[in-house]
Amino acid sequence: MLSPQTFATHLARAVELFRDPGAKASQKTELRALMGLLRLAPVVLKADPERLLINDVAVEGVMYRPLLERLSLHNVKEIALPSDAPPSDVFNLLKTLADQPTGAGVPERLQSAGSKRVTVEIARLFAEIPAEPLVETAPALPGESTTAGAPAPAAANAPPAETPKIDLGVEGILQGNMDDMPMPAPAPPSDALSRAVMAPPGALDPRMPRGTPDLGILPPDLGPPLAGGRDVPRTAGIEEALARLEELANSPAVGDVLTVLGEKVEAAVRSGRPEEAARIIAAIARAERQVADSGPRRQYGIALKRMYSRPLLDGLVELLDAPGHQADASLALQRGGGDAVDVLLEQLAESTTVSVRRHTFDVLSKMKEAGGQIIAMMGHSQWYVARNVAELAGELGLEEAVPALTRQLDHEDERVRKAAALSLAKIGTRAVAEPLRRALRDSSADVRMQAALGVGGRKANALAMPLVVALDEEKDPEVVKELILALGRIGSPDAVQALIKLAQPAGRFIGRKPAALRLAAVEALRLAATPAALGTLQGLMKDSDKQVKAAAGAAAQEIKRQASPDA
Repeated sequence: MLSPQTFATHLARAVELFRDPGAKASQKTELRALMGLLRLAPVVLKADPERLLINDVAVEGVMYRPLLERLSLHNVKEIALPSDAPPSDVFNLLKTLADQPTGAGVPERLQSAGSKRVTVEIARLFAEIPAEPLVETAPALPGESTTAGAPAPAAANAPPAETPKIDLGVEGILQGNMDDMPMPAPAPPSDALSRAVMAPPGALDPRMPRGTPDLGILPPDLGPPLAGGRDVPRTAGIEEALARLEELANSPAVGDVLTVLGEKVEAAVRSGRPEEAARIIAAIARAERQVADSGPRRQYGIALKRMYSRPLLDGLVELLDAPGHQADASLALQRGGGDAVDVLLEQLAESTTVSVRRHTFDVLSKMKEAGGQIIAMMGHSQWYVARNVAELAGELGLEEAVPALTRQLDHEDERVRKAAALSLAKIGTRAVAEPLRRALRDSSADVRMQAALGVGGRKANALAMPLVVALDEEKDPEVVKELILALGRIGSPDAVQALIKLAQPAGRFIGRKPAALRLAAVEALRLAATPAALGTLQGLMKDSDKQVKAAAGAAAQEIKRQASPDA
C-alpha cells in the first residue's frame, strides 16, 4: 500500500536534489525510490498554497514547503503519475520542476522532452483580462506604462488594441511567469515623499556617518552627476534610478546610484510605504549578486548597511503576508543579516496566524545567521515556537543544535518531539546516533516514523546500526517499512548486509518471513544499488515466492539500466 507521506517526502527530496547539478548519485537514488513507490499505486498530486494532497490524502509539514514553493513557482495545480510511468518521464518532470520557469509551461516542456505518460495541470490564474484602450502621454521611461491621453502610435511589435482572453488553465499552457506580465505605471511621488527626501540631516537615521551632504541646500532637481554621461536627480522616480542601477551594477560609479536609492528607501520608510522600500532593497540585493569585483561589492555592503533600521525591518516583516510583496520582502530580510533574524524570531514567537508563521519560517530557513538565535529559542514555552525552531535547525543542518534538539525529545508535546526527531535525522552526522536511538524508542509511532523518514544519504552511515537495532524492537509495520527503506538510502556496507538478511526467505523469524517484509528489503536493496545489493537481487530472481521473484528481477534490471552509459 502506497503511503502518501512517504511518496511526498521522496518527491520533495528529489526535486531539491535535482536543483544541485553535483548530486547525480543522490538524484538517481531518489528517482529509483519514486519509481518503486509508483509500482505500488498510481499517484495524483494536488497542490494549494498551504498543503499537498496525495491521492486525496492531505500531507502537511515543513519538509514539504520547498516542494510547494516549486509547484507554486511553476503554477502547477495537479500532477498525475500512472503506475507504468517510464523513468524518463519522471526524470523529465523532476528536472522541469527543479529548473526556473521559462517561456514555456511545465506541460509544454514535458511534451517537448517526449514525456507522454505524466500529465500536469496548470493553475488558472486569471479567467479573463478585459481589453483596455491604449493611451498616450509624454514619453515614458523604460518599463513604465503611459497614462491617460490619446492612443499611442503602434510599434512594429506592439500588441493589438484589444487584449485577447488569456486562459491559463490546463487547455492554455502558461507562457512566461509573473515577472514578464505588464505592470501598471508607478504613481508619481507624493508631496510627503518629496518633503521627506528633502529633509535636513537631523531627520536622517542617526547611524548615518557625519559629513552626509545636506540635502536641504541642494537644488531640488539635481543630484550628484554619475559616470556614463547621465545624471539621476534625487527627485527622479524609482524606475529611473533602478534602471540606472542595472546599467552601472558592476561599475565603480554605482556608489552614487546607491546613495540616491538609499535616500528613497529612507523616505519610503518615513512615509509608511514599506513595499516601496522592499522593492528597492530587493533590486539592490539582486544586482549585488551579479557583482564580482571587490570594489563595487564593498560599496553595496556599505550602502545596504546604512539602509537597514528597525522601522524598515518591522515593515518588511509585515509584508511577508502581503500578496505581491512577499518575494521582495523575503529577499530584503535575508540580506538584513543578524538584525533581521532577531525581528523574524520575534515574529515567529508572537504571531498567531499560520500564514504569517509559515512565511516567517521560510525566510529564516534560508538564513545561516539564524543558528545561534534558533538554539537559544529551542526551549521556548510556546509549543509551536519550540516546534518551529526545531524544524528550522533541521532545515539549516545545524550540527551545533544537536544537544538542544536532544533535550526536545523529552518534550511533553508530541508535535515538538516529531520535529526534533526529524531534524536530528536530517542532520544525520555521527553526533545524532545516540539521540536518534532515543527517538526510535518513543512511545509515539509518529515520532518514530519521522525519525526514519529523515534518514538518508551517505553522510548517515553512522546511523545504520541504530536503525538495525530499532528494527528488532519495532512492532508497527509502517515504521518497520520506513526503517528498512532508510537503510537502503544509507547504502553503507553495514546497511546492505542487514538488508540482505531481511530479504532472505528464512532468518530470525520462525518459519518463512512475511512477504511484505522481504519486498520492503528488495526495494531497499534497489535504492542502495551497490554490487552486493545487485548480486543478492539476482539470486532472489529464483526465489520460490512469486512476488519476491518478480520484484527482485525488476529491481536488478533497473540497477543495470541506471548503471549503463546511456542511463
